[in-house]
Amino acid sequence: MTTPPPARPAVHTAAFTLIELLVAVALALIIMFAASSLLISSSRSSGDLQARNDLLQEFQIAQNYLIANVREAAYVYPQGTTLNLGGGVTTRRPGGGNWVVGSASAPILAIVKAPQEAVSGCVAGNEDACYKFKAYYPVRRGTWVAGLGDTQNNPGADPSNEDAWLLVEYTKNLVQTTPPTVSQLTALPLTPGGLNGESGKLLLDYVQPAVTGLPPLFTAPPAGPQVAGQTRVTVNLSVSRTVAGKAAVVPARPSTDPATWVQGVLVSPRNVGRLNP
Repeated sequence: MTTPPPARPAVHTAAFTLIELLVAVALALIIMFAASSLLISSSRSSGDLQARNDLLQEFQIAQNYLIANVREAAYVYPQGTTLNLGGGVTTRRPGGGNWVVGSASAPILAIVKAPQEAVSGCVAGNEDACYKFKAYYPVRRGTWVAGLGDTQNNPGADPSNEDAWLLVEYTKNLVQTTPPTVSQLTALPLTPGGLNGESGKLLLDYVQPAVTGLPPLFTAPPAGPQVAGQTRVTVNLSVSRTVAGKAAVVPARPSTDPATWVQGVLVSPRNVGRLNP
């Protein structure tokens, strides 16, 4: 009689219940959602940082350039001076009307910059020997972009920032081989129809428009004799760009008070007081 083989122990196959599967799927979805949220947040933070870094670089370049020109000024147009730069798109004042030095709503800074070479050599083609009339002022971004079309001086449309300002530089060479007098300079920007058709050049994009409490872009000296070391100009630049619903700003804003949105730079032109009356 053959002995039967010993019985094998029963093998129990492990399996997930439906509830366990549902819990696992729910946990996986939660982890994926958290990871995707972190990735999106990180991407947005990186985009915000890049936008601010771009603004900061452009801000520093423009501010340094402007300050360097003001330091070389031989004359600063004083508070209350009315300037007629023509009616083109590149000289159009936000809100309309004439440019007035010292205006709070749309300020302008105008100077005459001393030449780098002897003025006796000032002729067409040798601009470094010429005194230069320079004006710095804001133009509404949407107005500038719509009016210039496809040109190198057009930064391109940005619907979220149409009401931002552009800081513009207007330059006219004073082609003469003797230094101008203060009385000649006082009459220069008042010529009807503008200064021989010159136009403005974009210097800085996304400048913060005027709001209640915000220091003006520029402050100029009062009327009267100008003396080196005593004549002062203040530059209060601030830039702001809305990107994906968030504002990237330079300089950083410590509070909601517009008075804290700028870090003013005080400039003393070194060549004032040397021109004849």
